[in-house]
Amino acid sequence: MLAGCRFVMSRIVPAFLWQTRGMAAKRATILDVAERAGVSTTTVSDALRGRGRISSATKAAVEQAAADIGYVPNRAARSLRIAEFGVIGLHLPETLSRSEFYMSTTFGVLEQCASHDYDVTLISSKRAAAPPDVDGVIVVDPLTGDLGLPRILELAVPVVTMERILGVEREAALVTADYESATVQLLDLLAEGGAQRIGLLSAIAETDWAQRVRREYEQWCAANNREPHIALHSVRASDDTWVEGAEGLLDVGCDAVLCGPPVAAHALLVAANARDLPVGPGLGMACVVDAPSLASAVPPVTSVDLKPRESGRASVDLLVGILRGEQPKDARVPIPATLVERASTGTA
Repeated sequence: MLAGCRFVMSRIVPAFLWQTRGMAAKRATILDVAERAGVSTTTVSDALRGRGRISSATKAAVEQAAADIGYVPNRAARSLRIAEFGVIGLHLPETLSRSEFYMSTTFGVLEQCASHDYDVTLISSKRAAAPPDVDGVIVVDPLTGDLGLPRILELAVPVVTMERILGVEREAALVTADYESATVQLLDLLAEGGAQRIGLLSAIAETDWAQRVRREYEQWCAANNREPHIALHSVRASDDTWVEGAEGLLDVGCDAVLCGPPVAAHALLVAANARDLPVGPGLGMACVVDAPSLASAVPPVTSVDLKPRESGRASVDLLVGILRGEQPKDARVPIPATLVERASTGTA
C-alpha cells in the first residue's frame, strides 16, 4: 500500500557545481567559499541558492566570500552532478505499522526533506518491481529477505542506510545508532539493581542492530561470569509469540530481562502480570529501543533513546550532502544513545 505513495513538498533542484570567472589557474570551490565565510558547505549552498533557514547576515557573508574569490556556477559540470527528479526514495520495513521507532524516523525524514525542498516517495518492502525514479534512497533498518532491497541496490543512485544491509557488499553511506553502548549501559544498570540472572528477549539476526545487541549481551555475560539466557523471535512474529518467549525466560528463573525491541518489553509486562510478578522490585527489566509507549507503561520501562527522529533527519542531510558532492558515498554518521531510567529497574 505504501508503494508509490508520495508526500508532495515544494521542489527545487539540488546543489550545483561552480567555476571561477576569467582564466584563473585554480577554480574556486564550495569548500573555498565555506572556509572564507566561516560556515559549512551546506550553508554556502543554501545561501547562494536562496533557500533554507539562513539569516540575512550569513547570506550576505557567503555572497561576499563567493564574490571575493570569483566563485560562479559551472553550468557544464552541473548537468553531470545535478539531481534529476527532486525526489528521495524512503524504503521502510514491513513492520512499520507496529513500530513507533520507524514512525518517528519517518517523520524526521519528511521534515528534513521539506527543509531541503525534496519530495519523498515511499517504497514498500514488498515491492519486487523496479522502484520509482529517485535521486537517492534512504533504507530504514533493512531486513533480510526484503523483496524491495535488491531492486533498490541495482539503482545507480546514492543509498543511505540506517544500519547495515546484511549479506550485501554495496557502497552505501550509513547512519547508525550506538547499540553496543546502549546494551552495556542497560545490563550494568540491571546488575547494579541486584539482578543475578539476566535474560535477553530480542530479535533474531534479521537486522544489523539485532546481531549487535545479541553479540554485546553475550560478551557482557562472558566478561561478568553470567550464564546467558536468550529468547529470540522474528520482528515479524505475533505478539503471542513474544509473550511465549518472555514466559520461557521467567521459567528458567531470570530475575531481570533485557528486551531488544519495544514489542519484547510489552510482552514481558504481559507475562509478568499474568504471574503477579511485580516489575521493578520483583523483576528488573529494560529495553534497548525507547518508545513513547514504554514511558506510559505500568510501570514505565527503562530504555535508551536512540534518537529516531534525529536519525531520520541525519539520513536526509547525509544523502543530500552526497548528491551535492560534499560527502563521500560511504560516509558514516554515528547517533549517540541516551539512557532513560524509569521504574522498571527500580532506579528511578
